[in-house]
Amino acid sequence: MARGMGRWRVLANVAFAAGVLALAGFGVFQVANRRWQVQPTFHVRAQFPNVVGVEPGHRVRFQGIDAGVVAKVVPPGRPGDPVELVLRIDESLRRLVREDATARIVVEGMIGARVVDLKPGEPDAPAVADGALIRSEPAADLADLMRRAGESLREFDATATEARAGLEHLAALAADVRDGKGSLGKLIRDDDVYDNLVALTRRGEKAVEKLDDDLMAVKQTWPISRYFESRAYYERDKVLYRPGSHRESRTLTAEELFEPGRAILTPVGRTRLDEVGRWSKASGRSRSEIVIAAFTEPGPEPELDEALTQEQADAVRKYLIDRHGVDSAGWFRKRKIAAVGFGAEPPRFEDETAQAPSRRVDIILFTPQA
Repeated sequence: MARGMGRWRVLANVAFAAGVLALAGFGVFQVANRRWQVQPTFHVRAQFPNVVGVEPGHRVRFQGIDAGVVAKVVPPGRPGDPVELVLRIDESLRRLVREDATARIVVEGMIGARVVDLKPGEPDAPAVADGALIRSEPAADLADLMRRAGESLREFDATATEARAGLEHLAALAADVRDGKGSLGKLIRDDDVYDNLVALTRRGEKAVEKLDDDLMAVKQTWPISRYFESRAYYERDKVLYRPGSHRESRTLTAEELFEPGRAILTPVGRTRLDEVGRWSKASGRSRSEIVIAAFTEPGPEPELDEALTQEQADAVRKYLIDRHGVDSAGWFRKRKIAAVGFGAEPPRFEDETAQAPSRRVDIILFTPQA
């Protein structure tokens, strides 16, 4: 009986091992299939100035179809030469891929995965040969796109501000005209002329309000909103206005944080920010937000002042997040960390830092009380 039981156990162990091997083989087959290694394929090559984010195994699409994978990334032979991608494509699609096909690197979906997308070419062109070099389109640099969009929107903001100031002046002028003040007021006494001037002012005010609404909608539209979310603010003038929050702050001078006239942290500056990082984590609460506001003295060009302070605020934000994780607010939650460069212009809502140094960075912790 014991010997019989031994044989059955051996057979059961053999069957179990065979099942495990079969399952492992099936898994290997599936992995190989995902990498297009077990079905008939052909290869094409495409060259790009930059293939950032693309590695062997990344997917190749053909008119939205899963068509293959990136088989190899060939580095340039000399500095400045293009990088070559070798693409392994399903053999059944060869008849659809023409000699004038075009490859481009695109971002797929919201998660930012990069894939190589193939445009088939003209229907009457010959089919592509195995190993042929096809045309390519340079990949769009999303970071550069966001930078340019941000610059354009900042100019848009400045234009709207100037228009609003002009309309306020026009409204004051209309009031003077109504009262008969000034040379123009003495000449224009007709109520119809005055009413037309007032109506023009009101239409202008409504146009500016509509412009502001459209600008905010653009700011909150993906992917442009990603630029503003990366700095965690939409309205620069109101970022320090938190009437329903408790405020705690730390102020550091630019001299102790950065190299002179630059946005590069010094060793002393990193030490100071380490202290701020420990303070913010000790004082922080799950619903709190941090605003990093940078200021400087007036220079010959206000645009350069604002650019310098924005870079300095970004540098502080990046260090506090990378080094101290101050953006963490618990499991799967992020704390908003805004970085805003005000240049030499004081913010509209500044009360506690009125006597602070001109060249400084304020780290402010806002905790909602309601």
